[in-house]
Amino acid sequence: MNSPVRRRRLTVGRGVALALAIVPLSLTACGDDEDKKSAKPAAKAAPTPLAITTSDAGAKRFETVAPKSIEGGLVELTFTNAGKAPHDAQLIRVDGKHTAQEVLKVFTDETGAPIPDWFHGAGGAGADPGQTVKTTLNLPAGKYVMIDNLNGQEPGPSNSARGALAEFDATAGENGALPASTATITATTKHAEGEHTEGERPHSFEISGLKVGKNRVRLATEGEELHHAILFPILPGKTIADVEKAFTEERPSGPPPVDFAGGAGTAVLDGDSEMVTDLVLRKPGKYAVVCFLTDRDGKGKEHLAEGMIEEVDVK
Repeated sequence: MNSPVRRRRLTVGRGVALALAIVPLSLTACGDDEDKKSAKPAAKAAPTPLAITTSDAGAKRFETVAPKSIEGGLVELTFTNAGKAPHDAQLIRVDGKHTAQEVLKVFTDETGAPIPDWFHGAGGAGADPGQTVKTTLNLPAGKYVMIDNLNGQEPGPSNSARGALAEFDATAGENGALPASTATITATTKHAEGEHTEGERPHSFEISGLKVGKNRVRLATEGEELHHAILFPILPGKTIADVEKAFTEERPSGPPPVDFAGGAGTAVLDGDSEMVTDLVLRKPGKYAVVCFLTDRDGKGKEHLAEGMIEEVDVK
């Protein structure tokens, strides 16, 4: 079994190395304090449409089509995978004049360097071949880079390095209320003194409403850190403790305790943010919900080793 996401700190592809090529993900908006979810959004009649399509463009080459500019605020992203391999549409809001290549470098960094202040997880979606997926979010005005950090089931360059890349600008627009959801995943970080008791792990999930089939999930992050939620069915005879051990050991032995192929997940979401996105769970049973990311300062363990691993029963 491959070790958890250590080779790509901010991989939004598929969670664990093999799973990176299997589990479609979705992303969300983030911003400065005035953009946080604590502020009540203004009413808006309808979200701005944002259509992004990735397709094949030759042997191991891809092409992504996206608008050059949209109105920000409440946005409904429709991501279409017109290719023959899984693809992601990860949006990153960029402060200043940083380039798409600099964004990609943050995603592929293996040194444990801090995530730069100019880099903001800004929403998106992921889809299997032939699928169209929707995500609703609020996008602050600014410059955006859309990347696809997957690389299929083969080692080598990411899909973005093979052409699945786009850039666009968002002008100022009205924020709006997100649509109703059928399930909720809340990722909470408590770092400050007094926020958590001695011995309590600083990261945690609270999960409700997940079921077999298509879920309309509201992912909310509370605290200052980036999070995602990756779900894997736990194999018969295995426990959540087996999953945590396998994902946190440097060199786990034996077969994996989860079904990577049956996995699903959300994408990376900045702190104090939220989104509503599609999430499909293919079969009933117990799932492990985990976050493989580390803190923005590059220090510390992966969040799953600090409390962000939870068992949920999906029926």
